[in-house]
Amino acid sequence: MKTVKKLFIMSIAIALLFVCAKSEDRRPDKSYLVIMTLNGEFLWDGVEAEEGRVDFPWKGSKTEAEEHMRNVADIIIRSNPDIVNLVEVENEAALNTFNDEFLAGRGYKAYFIQGKDNYTGQDVALLTRIDPEGEKIARDDRKGQRGTVSKSVSKNYFAKIMLEDQKIALVGLHFLAQPLREDRRLEREAQAEAIRSLAVERQKEGYLVVVLGDFNDYDGEENSRDHIDSTPISSVLTIVKSMDTADSSDDLINSASLVQKENRYTSFYDANDNGKADFPREFTSIDHVLLSPKLKEKVEVVEIPHVHDPLTVTDHFPVVVRIRILAAPPPSSPIQVKIESLLPNPVGDESQNEEVTIKNCGTQPVNLHGWKLRDLAKKTWALDSLGALNSNERKTIKRNGQEMALNNNGDTIDLLDPNGNVVHSVNYARAEEGEIITPVID
Repeated sequence: MKTVKKLFIMSIAIALLFVCAKSEDRRPDKSYLVIMTLNGEFLWDGVEAEEGRVDFPWKGSKTEAEEHMRNVADIIIRSNPDIVNLVEVENEAALNTFNDEFLAGRGYKAYFIQGKDNYTGQDVALLTRIDPEGEKIARDDRKGQRGTVSKSVSKNYFAKIMLEDQKIALVGLHFLAQPLREDRRLEREAQAEAIRSLAVERQKEGYLVVVLGDFNDYDGEENSRDHIDSTPISSVLTIVKSMDTADSSDDLINSASLVQKENRYTSFYDANDNGKADFPREFTSIDHVLLSPKLKEKVEVVEIPHVHDPLTVTDHFPVVVRIRILAAPPPSSPIQVKIESLLPNPVGDESQNEEVTIKNCGTQPVNLHGWKLRDLAKKTWALDSLGALNSNERKTIKRNGQEMALNNNGDTIDLLDPNGNVVHSVNYARAEEGEIITPVID
């Protein structure tokens, strides 16, 4: 009897711990929620046995696959989102390599569920600084119906997060490809019906909804059309956005409507197979972030950064949505150490004369013992020699033979605290001799 009683008490204690456990929120700025969707174009790790039956240049090469990962990570680093919907991921091992090796210290946790696309081997995955409910995501295999066609979404997940006093549901997806193929129209519309049904269920549970990913289709609505007015042959976007068909007030809004039309393109396709990016006709918008109306009201800015070469990195561009969560920013942390300037291309010996200036923008002194600078190649400079920085004080460190080099052709330099957390990042392009890079410091 005593044993049964002990087991009962232990089970109650464990249950209470589970209920009371609070998901961790690692956003650097709690005033905002920054959401990105990005198709990484075959984000594989090059480790056998590789998934899928599709060939691409870095398949079978761990070195080339990791170089591709590094370039895709740089896209994420530049926008510094809190949540990333990542499309075309090989498997959980590849996702963990990508997060642990190329996004280290940025506060992301990786979540993955195997999909059912055995031909391409592609999946969708989640990187987030806000732990989802139950520390998990789930996939949904329901089928949608369109005409005589019934079809599920082979690549999808949904996750639930709590932000302040608001519940948000994320639905990540990758629909069937080739938007102008008539024989795939009903299949993709059936997929859209499945996702609409899933999103409506989350809404009825009290969640604001974000549906995001590679829809492989255009939005024909006037204020969301892409820069060349690509016209859909399907109703895919209309279906998903309509939500509860009996209530137009809950219709999702395409965040693209907040982007200037000339910048509305997310994908490149080499239609004439000439190995060149022929602008504008080979660029369209097929990646979307759809928002519940109450979230749209809080959006400050939506960007589609076109800063990488779609021929050499990924043939998709990210969609980045910045949402203000708090009416006013929280009190500033007393520790605010920043990179004030860099000199990547000094006169003379670069291995000795490259330099970085660090500034303490906070209110308390900071000892820089254990702090480091790190580049995209994961090489570092130690900052121990700078000692303590008083409030509003700046100090400059020269390379003096340390391993990390400030690349003259551009790089991303992270400032790491002693725990390996990234507290500030600077991206810069090509630096001329003697040019001092001075990033904007918030």
